[in-house]
Amino acid sequence: MKGVAHFYKLNYDFSPEFAEAHHDGNESENNRFYDWQDELELTNTIKSIEVVEDSVYNLQGEKDGFPFNYEIPNMTCFQFIGEDDSITTMACSQSIVNRFEISEEDELTLSVYLEEKEPLTNPLPGIYIDIQDFPKSLVD
Repeated sequence: MKGVAHFYKLNYDFSPEFAEAHHDGNESENNRFYDWQDELELTNTIKSIEVVEDSVYNLQGEKDGFPFNYEIPNMTCFQFIGEDDSITTMACSQSIVNRFEISEEDELTLSVYLEEKEPLTNPLPGIYIDIQDFPKSLVD
């Protein structure tokens, strides 16, 4: 089955009252429900999604020619399990997750709604970390 993930950053300035009064409760050009949204489509065939809350995510990479590996605690990890038993992990700090939904209609879809007031960083596609939890040594 095809797998896709949607991440939505809720808009702090969205006014439900304005939407109800002027647009039948719907968002409009000047009153957006989301600040932004990301869509990530997986290329392999997905058989399931496992959710691991209160998890640790290992942020790995290279800075100034030197490798790093930081354990980021208090994460919700979404593991897409492929038909070939491969695992693709997407993760969010628990403090920034408002809610999430998983649906299985024509495709396996993960929708994650991120808090509007919490500042975050997105160091890799599908990884959203509360700015307070991000390693200070990686900030320039």
